[in-house]
Amino acid sequence: MKTDSDHLQTELAARGLEPGEAVRVSHLIEAASDRVWQVISQPGQLPRYHPFCQATTVLKWSGVGAKDTVSYYSGVHYERDFVTWLEGVGFDIEVGPPSRKTARVEWRVTAQGEQQSELAITVIPYLKADLSVSRKRAYQQRLFGDTIAQYLDSVVQGVGHVATTGQAVQKNQFGSHPLYSD
Repeated sequence: MKTDSDHLQTELAARGLEPGEAVRVSHLIEAASDRVWQVISQPGQLPRYHPFCQATTVLKWSGVGAKDTVSYYSGVHYERDFVTWLEGVGFDIEVGPPSRKTARVEWRVTAQGEQQSELAITVIPYLKADLSVSRKRAYQQRLFGDTIAQYLDSVVQGVGHVATTGQAVQKNQFGSHPLYSD
């Protein structure tokens, strides 16, 4: 029986890609899991909890096939394609420039009690299969190295902020980022 990882590898291989090393960040949030889910699953809400997102445009919502765009303060523009939707639990997206997705991002909410939940975000970079090992390593380090964990940490903190206070995050609220801040 094929696992999700096997399916991803097969899917990427058909596009001349392979998965890189995953980066995962999680935080405990002092809010019920349904509240955290509400924050991350509503259309057009990305700028409320994402401290590097200047704007988002919803192209289609919700479930598998949902799609939106992300405009970062730095001027970078990405598209998010929702490939898995687990109501109340999480979703998986492919993200990157519209014509060339660069990663899969898995969002998961887990109840840790009545008024506490864990939000985990895992990024799996997409690497060109025909590159040398050293070029793959350099690409992954440049775009998905230490700075991606800091990026994810800021996003998870932003979700926690909105879930617990009801207030939107400010630009770069948890620190700036070299690729996504201006």
